[in-house]
Amino acid sequence: MPALGQGTSEPPSAAVDNRAAVRIQDPERLLPQKSLATYTPAILRFSFTKKDDEPDKSFLDLTLIPPEGEVVGRRVSVGVGEFASLLRRFYQQLARQESLNIANPASPARRLHALLIAPLQQDLEALGISTLLISVDAGLQAVPFAALHDGTGFFGSRYAFSITPSIALTPLDVVQADPGGTQLSLGVSEFDGLAPLPLVPQEMERAGDLSTVERHTEEAFTPDTLLTRAVDPSIKRVHLATHAEFLPGGPDKARLMTGQGPMSLREFAALRQREGADLLDLVVLSACRTALGDQDSELGFAGLALQAGARSAMGSLWYVDDVATSALMIQFYRLLDSGLPKGEALQATRLAMADGTIRLEGDQLIGIDGVPLLTNLNTLQRRRVGRGFQHPFFWGGIALLGTPW
Repeated sequence: MPALGQGTSEPPSAAVDNRAAVRIQDPERLLPQKSLATYTPAILRFSFTKKDDEPDKSFLDLTLIPPEGEVVGRRVSVGVGEFASLLRRFYQQLARQESLNIANPASPARRLHALLIAPLQQDLEALGISTLLISVDAGLQAVPFAALHDGTGFFGSRYAFSITPSIALTPLDVVQADPGGTQLSLGVSEFDGLAPLPLVPQEMERAGDLSTVERHTEEAFTPDTLLTRAVDPSIKRVHLATHAEFLPGGPDKARLMTGQGPMSLREFAALRQREGADLLDLVVLSACRTALGDQDSELGFAGLALQAGARSAMGSLWYVDDVATSALMIQFYRLLDSGLPKGEALQATRLAMADGTIRLEGDQLIGIDGVPLLTNLNTLQRRRVGRGFQHPFFWGGIALLGTPW
């Protein structure tokens, strides 16, 4: 049996059935108005299979499905307990902003990359893949793919990508290069019993400032406003800057905080589910941990957004500093409005944070184009981000779900 992180020489036959492979349809229609590189999308599928005779052993099947040509499969042997331990330690390093010890091949960031990406790295490079739609089983939905590292660079800087819990939830054959329409932005900065979000007003003003935006803030952000306006066919994006809570019990117990109190995410999940309704192009919930819920909530808010009829959704895998989150969101929308696909806009934003392009100057955070993202930061806010955003704690947890184009 191969060691942890080592693929077998023979791919699993079930994973490479070319006839059964779900492919991106007509990939030439995905070509964006603007791109960072030659645009070549593919599907990357992961599935866990536990061994019946050895409960702590499992196989991880990796399947790369290009738009055309042969499907590529690899199988990796992995200890269930060891994988969970690696992921748990990786989260600790990220949450505490500890050194990831990238020089050590045994570090969690390197080991997880060796398991999940390295077996197909040569194939990705040979095919010139630039953008990945990553389909994952439940046991892998919490992996912070953007922060995985091969010793030379982060996965999230090298590839544009999105995650999907189900290919069935992902509209591969319906693409709008420019969705047009209006962005619905709703935000709350003050709460009863929850920490304030003082940068929400700036985020509301600047996230999507190059497009047509309809804004509802504080008390004007009501459950009814969200539910009635988001189903309007003219609305193509929904941006929510607020808190959400995920409690055991699924969507009925999960709550989104509005300016007039909480609303059940079950209500949100019913958006645009009626037959024939237009899909929202993007739904974003910033400022809290929203990409993951409990087991009943599947992929939390972001998963519900896909069920509600969105091509793509963005949320966070962990609680992120609100200064970093607001800056990331504003920069992401500027790149999106410049014509980049969603996955590339997020990729470029991550890279700009990691390499210091997005930086603190005085009391302002400066963006890629030299234009301020945030202004009038107070002493505490400046202190929190004064050392920069190089650590993936600041950008590695923002997850794009659904389609990356």
